[in-house]
Amino acid sequence: MQQEKKKGKKQGGRPPKAPEKRKTVQLKIWVTPSDAVAIKQKAEAAGFKHSGQFMAKAILERVNGTAPAINFKPVDMRNLASLANSLNKIAKQLHNGDDYDPEMQENVLYVGRLVRKLGQELCEQMRNYKNGIAR
Repeated sequence: MQQEKKKGKKQGGRPPKAPEKRKTVQLKIWVTPSDAVAIKQKAEAAGFKHSGQFMAKAILERVNGTAPAINFKPVDMRNLASLANSLNKIAKQLHNGDDYDPEMQENVLYVGRLVRKLGQELCEQMRNYKNGIAR
């Protein structure tokens, strides 16, 4: 009777992880109280509930050499689209052998300004990432 009930019962819950995906090793580190406070603050600023998750992510990124994700604002994405359109226009004019056009020079200057601005913002995000400041 007992076995009949077990056969008919559906199992719920998450399927088990593969053995290589299970986290079974615990690492312990010693830090100063001021370091612990700084780590906790940076973890909270980055959106982590627990500083352990933050530290694991930071260590694995460092060990694996993975680059941080760059968050572009919608304004940046529009600027990037405008940059691509301007570059296409310039390339088309040059490819067609069009004569020198003052508008082309304006487009080149505009593209230069956009590239400079996006480069500065990218550098700022990388600097913030290295300093542990989340946006």
